[in-house]
Amino acid sequence: MEFLRPFIEAAQNAPTYHLKFLLGFALVIFLLRKIKIRRPRSWDDGYRNRETPSGGGKGRKETPTRKRRKTRTPSDAQDKGRRGEDLIERILRNAVAGELALFRNVYVPKDGGTSEIDLLMIHEKGIFVFESKNYNGRVSGSMDALNWVHIHPNRKKYSFYNPVRQNANHIRALSRYLRIPERRFYSYVVFSDKCRLDRVPENTRSVVITQTSRLEEDLEHTLSVLPTLYGAEEIRAVADRIAPLTEVSEETKAKHIEDIRNALESDVCPFCGGKLVLRRGRRGDFWGCSSYPKCKFKRAVER
Repeated sequence: MEFLRPFIEAAQNAPTYHLKFLLGFALVIFLLRKIKIRRPRSWDDGYRNRETPSGGGKGRKETPTRKRRKTRTPSDAQDKGRRGEDLIERILRNAVAGELALFRNVYVPKDGGTSEIDLLMIHEKGIFVFESKNYNGRVSGSMDALNWVHIHPNRKKYSFYNPVRQNANHIRALSRYLRIPERRFYSYVVFSDKCRLDRVPENTRSVVITQTSRLEEDLEHTLSVLPTLYGAEEIRAVADRIAPLTEVSEETKAKHIEDIRNALESDVCPFCGGKLVLRRGRRGDFWGCSSYPKCKFKRAVER
């Protein structure tokens, strides 16, 4: 209370009307010293007075830095897809019994271009074509729909080409190349275990939609009801025709990607082959398929 002494001495020598003012002023100062007023903590408060670690110089302040959000690149998507294919390949090599030959990234000739198959298994009971979808989030779609819906964990919604149709196109191209009836082929669409299949078609004898954790069980069920069709020599003969399709040049791979890009950029719908027409929506102009509503493909207008 020493800081109040000057005010008390002044009050003793002051008139009465000054006394109330001095005592009130002293009370305000006393309360301000007792009450701690805290300002809001800003983003860089935690960095402003932080010193660098040992070796950085005493008293040297760090520069505030924000945590940057990682940007996905095309190579990230390719690595993610490759990891899904690696897992499926390990399951097939370790869990499937019988005579077989296994191939990855098969580029099948198709209408002047190529059709890429993720994994192909030539088995004594048939030819199995695998389409890998290493997705996370939620997936839904029907057997006849042109597109399926993929909802990411961040709740953003995207559409992607129906993988059942996609694999059917692969089988059709491979059937023509090998001159083997399509009834000898079996389609497997394999999603990651991180993906939840909300509403997808029921499995049939020739089309199976599954996840990596159930792949071995589903394959065992399919193989258990199929008769043996091919011997070791016949499997080797088919494998000899497939092997060159996996040893394509980098130019062929680049052309395959370019063909896909051209299909997406041309005035022909890459999904159904219809003509793209300019339409107007709530968010501006876009290219839509002339077969709408049967085909719902659309592409943004380049500015």
